[in-house]
Amino acid sequence: MSDNQRQVDRRELLKATGTVAAAGLLSVPDSAPAQRAPRKPNLRPPLTINPDKLSQELLNAIRITPRVNHDPFPAYAGSYLPFAMAQSNEVTRSGRVWTAWIGGEDGPIAYLLASYSDDQGKSWRKPVFVIDPAAYGLPMGTRVGCFWCDPRGRLWLFFKQSCSHFDGSCSNWYIRCDNPDAKTPVWSEPTYVSFGATITKPIVRKNGEWLLPVSLWERWHIGKPFQYCYHELDAVRGANVFVSDDDGVHWRYCGGHIFKDSCFNEHSVVELTDGRLWMLSRCHKEISQSFSENGGRAWGEQSTAFPHANAKCVARRLKSGRILLVKHGKDFVNRTGRWDLTAFLSEDDGKTWKGGLLLDERRDGTGVSYPDIAQASDGTIYVHYDRGRTTHAEILFARFRDDDVLAKKVTSAGAALKNVVKDRAGMRGGSA
Repeated sequence: MSDNQRQVDRRELLKATGTVAAAGLLSVPDSAPAQRAPRKPNLRPPLTINPDKLSQELLNAIRITPRVNHDPFPAYAGSYLPFAMAQSNEVTRSGRVWTAWIGGEDGPIAYLLASYSDDQGKSWRKPVFVIDPAAYGLPMGTRVGCFWCDPRGRLWLFFKQSCSHFDGSCSNWYIRCDNPDAKTPVWSEPTYVSFGATITKPIVRKNGEWLLPVSLWERWHIGKPFQYCYHELDAVRGANVFVSDDDGVHWRYCGGHIFKDSCFNEHSVVELTDGRLWMLSRCHKEISQSFSENGGRAWGEQSTAFPHANAKCVARRLKSGRILLVKHGKDFVNRTGRWDLTAFLSEDDGKTWKGGLLLDERRDGTGVSYPDIAQASDGTIYVHYDRGRTTHAEILFARFRDDDVLAKKVTSAGAALKNVVKDRAGMRGGSA
């Protein structure tokens, strides 16, 4: 088959699936005139959503089961390169490193891509699957995704779908791979979990319960034509947790907290040594915190954890028993912007912090942001993040150990900072 025959256009994909734009709200421009010069494959021609129409068909669209494209190339060969927003990474039992990020835009027709590396991030496969609702004629995008390996070694990917930038409810789904180290990983069909979105990893409590962070964004994020919809969800429009006591077969609402001055929540949950739960949530000028003494069903009064950029931070319990925190800023006093991404460790459940390994100081473009934490079975830590979403379009990771954080510099064998996964030129050291 020639290169020209392999080229795939989004309009052809729409025709091949036999789908139509839901409620007539997804607009795909007509094909280019035949006399024009051939252009590079582009799966994402300009799409618009009519902001003036609201119908039951549109409201039902967010419950349509997503489709996962496990053969995304060459269709996405050029379209995924100019933009990148970090989402998540995870390490399997064998050491395979999985990564997920958002392509296209940070907007209504964003889509999620996933890749993996079998050599600790030295080289990466071209994206192995894509979740892109708009490619199948649905007026929505996928802007959030989170990888997590459960205690049985299964790899989960939680992701959300939403119409417009945020439709007021969205839908939270997962796919699962029971053998993520296989030569050809096989994923389950998508399963619906809840409203909202999961952008930080679940935790496993000492009593065996699994807790899943689920964020339902504030009403001021809701775009047209949904601004008057879903008032029934206002009581849970905040930082929530869902619980499973059967290894993820079923998830049910547990509780949550509505933080004042919140912005997207993006909350981390950590179980403390005394059994309480500690929640850290993004607000406009700080990271706020709340504690639960009854397994997440009720949460205490909000207080300030530390000043922070209006950006995500992440906290996670490590195999050493310490808590790792990755945030913007070299201290806990001064508020910075989206630069100086720094890792700290706590040995007393977050009361005090030690070390301070500067992962990435750069502030050009749109800075560095959206960290996620993963840890390999040998204790190696991977922190995934992005740099210059529209300027550099880089997904990066830092690889280090506890001792590096405490030393405030890279000292351990194999540790390395500012490792590129992808940039505007493609995957780093990419393989087929």
